[in-house]
Amino acid sequence: MTVLTKIAPATEKRAALVALDRITLDGYFCFREGGVEAFHKADLASTIKNTGKALDPVLLWQPEADDPGKLILLDGAHRVEAYRAVNWAGEIPALILVGVGRRAALGAALKANSTRTLGLTQAERMDAAWRLVREPVVPRFKVREIASLADVARRTVDYMRARFRVMHEEKIEITGSWARDRRTLPQGDDDTFGLTEEQRRHEIETLAAEIRDLVDRRKHPERAILRESEAVWEAVQVALGEKAMKEMLAYLLGGDGVDADEWLELAMAGGETMTEDEDGAEPEPAF
Repeated sequence: MTVLTKIAPATEKRAALVALDRITLDGYFCFREGGVEAFHKADLASTIKNTGKALDPVLLWQPEADDPGKLILLDGAHRVEAYRAVNWAGEIPALILVGVGRRAALGAALKANSTRTLGLTQAERMDAAWRLVREPVVPRFKVREIASLADVARRTVDYMRARFRVMHEEKIEITGSWARDRRTLPQGDDDTFGLTEEQRRHEIETLAAEIRDLVDRRKHPERAILRESEAVWEAVQVALGEKAMKEMLAYLLGGDGVDADEWLELAMAGGETMTEDEDGAEPEPAF
């Protein structure tokens, strides 16, 4: 007599394009406290707007091998929310685990969320874009290329190219730091003018340490107000003023007030519908 043995379906990880409305969020697979972090979501949404391309694939679990309709998110909550913030109309790339149980899916979710990465900071991305604008390669990097490679807004790259032209024409020394090269500082009462980049970085780090010490509740346990993050943020806003806060955000984003407004809208889950821009001809710098 022949005994038929039921063969378990093989574990499989499939690459696919998936509509956002097919993805189910389940807190059981979430290991990150606090849920979706608005600022990180806004950064990812800015990347989508800057590049016009999808982000890295999210990780999904299909509990039933014969039921592709149910897909549970294991990794990529910030990416999913970033797509929604920009009203992404198409499908998104995903890797789908099929043929595994809840135990294996839980392990896969933890492993995916435990990966340690260190990307470029906003300042480093701006400096990288500024370098490509000035790089004397043939052919020159186009605005769209730089925006995509460095993950910055095309409007920012346009401003960099215009600034490079002005600096070339007026023979202004280029430091390579976009934070310093983006505008010409007046020689006057500004005590930071004339500092080398190394000295400037040292002074910034010293000042940052002093600010951290001032609001560190562990060093000032008697200040109950320091236990409330929102109160500290409000205090900083009152101290600097709304105008200075907006200018600071625009500076850190490497653009202008419009960039700051758009970033804040994305952080609040707003944003405009994504559209593809045509890659028109771009005039090359005449130097």
